[in-house]
Amino acid sequence: MHDEAPAVRALSVDECWRRLSEGGIACLGLSAAGEPPVLRPVNFAVDGELLIVRTGEGRILDTARRRDGASLLLHGIDKLEHTGWSVVACGILQERESDARHLALPLRPWASGQKDRFVALRVEEVSGLAIPPGRGNR
Repeated sequence: MHDEAPAVRALSVDECWRRLSEGGIACLGLSAAGEPPVLRPVNFAVDGELLIVRTGEGRILDTARRRDGASLLLHGIDKLEHTGWSVVACGILQERESDARHLALPLRPWASGQKDRFVALRVEEVSGLAIPPGRGNR
């Protein structure tokens, strides 16, 4: 019998925040009473313990105005090596003022249209998993 590496390993909270601080494209999960849950691709930036998203009118801003719960999923994968990681941040989505601090964040809208509003996911829980090299099916 030989020792095998675990199939997945939990990421520490610090490692989760390190990966989040790199920003990127993530999926923002939204739900509201009486509506089906939806996922929206977003780019985001970290501001302290807030994940900031620039948006316009629509479901994301509506969710933030109601201060409903939301989740953000960020992941990275290597399809060739069968490795990857994911981080999930959960909390309350809130509308934020469009101030100089938020305008200075590296958040340039990708989609066309007026994206002059900011929302923040106030992270209450963060967790992550990684599949180490050599563990995927080949």
